[in-house]
Amino acid sequence: MRIALVDDDQHLAELVKIWLEQEGHQCVYFSSGKDFAHSLKRESFDLVILDWVMPEMDGEAVLKWMQEQSITDVPIIFMTQKSGEEDVAKILLLGADDYITKPVRQKEFLARITAVARRFAPPVAQEVLEFQPYKIDFAKHTVYFNDESVKLTQKEFELVGFLFKNLGRLLSRNHILSSVWGHGDEFNTRTVDTHVSRIRKKLDLDPDKGWRLSAIYHQGYRLEQVDVDEKKAS
Repeated sequence: MRIALVDDDQHLAELVKIWLEQEGHQCVYFSSGKDFAHSLKRESFDLVILDWVMPEMDGEAVLKWMQEQSITDVPIIFMTQKSGEEDVAKILLLGADDYITKPVRQKEFLARITAVARRFAPPVAQEVLEFQPYKIDFAKHTVYFNDESVKLTQKEFELVGFLFKNLGRLLSRNHILSSVWGHGDEFNTRTVDTHVSRIRKKLDLDPDKGWRLSAIYHQGYRLEQVDVDEKKAS
């Protein structure tokens, strides 16, 4: 997963980052809520770990800002020294998905990360996904369009699978790079643009045919279904 860690305690953040990366996750660190909120204008994540008490923009303010921006498809785990029952109840009722108190214990922390991620994971346990007129067979590494196999490179197939698994989500270029290519932010994001262009043509992803693969300026891409009848009526 691509995880955002937002905490002004740099020493704790460095330790947590090591734990997450040892488990195979990519961890992007932000030392302030303000920096993290600014990054969400161009980035996307699978999960957010958020400190409550921070200067300028605390965790509660970040949570409310994300809700105001309709960024509600990303699970949020609060990690804080506040441990009172009222505090826990308050932040969960405001929309947090879990709560970890400091000092953080490694095994419990990683278990909670896994549990929350499992609840939000897209339904991809099956080996075949079907979104008419497409069928994605992960066992055979093959995409079918109108029951005909489409010739794709390995990375094109992985990109198609990732986009369909995250149908409707806005995914940043760096998020796509880390999930499909396994590279961090230093890799050339034009690679994503090139591959998106190829699969758009190969799969005929066209709004007039019910599918839109949109490029969102300075942010990334979103694959979504389009109501063709409604589009024609308008």
